[in-house]
Amino acid sequence: MRTRRHLAFCLAALALAAPAIAADDAVMRAAKKEGKVTWYTAVATAVAQNACKKFNAKNLGVTCTVHRDGSGPLYRRILQEAKSGVFVADVFDSANTGHFLSLRKDHLASYKPKGTDKFHSAFVTDHGYWNYWRATVVVPFYNTKKVSAAEAPKSWKDLADTRWQGKLLQAHPSYSGNITTQIILLEKILGWGYFEKLAALKPKIQQSSLAGIPIVARGESDVATGSPLYAILNAVKKGEPLKAVYPPEGVPLNTMPYGVMKKAPNPSAAKVFSDFIFSLEAQQILADQNLYVGHPGVKYPKALPDLKSLKLLDLTPEEQQKKSKETQDKFRKAFGV
Repeated sequence: MRTRRHLAFCLAALALAAPAIAADDAVMRAAKKEGKVTWYTAVATAVAQNACKKFNAKNLGVTCTVHRDGSGPLYRRILQEAKSGVFVADVFDSANTGHFLSLRKDHLASYKPKGTDKFHSAFVTDHGYWNYWRATVVVPFYNTKKVSAAEAPKSWKDLADTRWQGKLLQAHPSYSGNITTQIILLEKILGWGYFEKLAALKPKIQQSSLAGIPIVARGESDVATGSPLYAILNAVKKGEPLKAVYPPEGVPLNTMPYGVMKKAPNPSAAKVFSDFIFSLEAQQILADQNLYVGHPGVKYPKALPDLKSLKLLDLTPEEQQKKSKETQDKFRKAFGV
């Protein structure tokens, strides 16, 4: 399995632009007959809705419908629907590549979206059962009105200090793929005892790593132990009093897979939509939202740090698959939820 660690060193060097959406005529005709595409996605709702809106505005004869939920619930929904002989999703993305390893044999179709041959190699796979359409890092953050820069945590270990008793917010790995990845990686360098110390501080538990951002912004919690950087920066852009922390121990990198379902009700529409999702237009939507992408033609906001400036912690899909359930079970036991 190709490692994604070299991602940080090559994104800035990309120079070739991939073509815009350009499905084959036969596929396009079939897609128009199908008329719709259903997208199961774990990306922030506003990002997904924007991408869907841009796709629908092309008037291709295919209408995009979004179903947004956390990576864990989406994965379990796909398995339950398949068990019942019901197939709704045409395309699916998650923040946990381990899900895709488990789905590959029976639930995913191999498809390489147009133009991805020019993408950074860390964002594409040889087999085509999934490609990575976005990436982010998971970092802690705090409310600048409640916590001064001098008092703010500077490292992961700082979060376990008793002064944060009752003031922390922690997202749940059973819901969030980003948090599952974060916990697996941090356990490797800090040990499980670190999370037992966090649990002893009685943090407020929130399902989603995204939903915790407005809670901290409102001052209901002072500090969050981890959320996707893109969502934090987007909140700051809107004027929320938040500041991200880049711990020196390293920050978890999460590249997020996207694939076409093997039993997609609208297989041609799924291909047309996938070509769009990996086009410059859609990839720029993600970059504008402070997500890292594989398309060589995008321009990033100034607020988004260059990955080369960060110490990255990376996880293989096999590790995600092997450790996810174990990590979620240990979390429930330690945090009591």
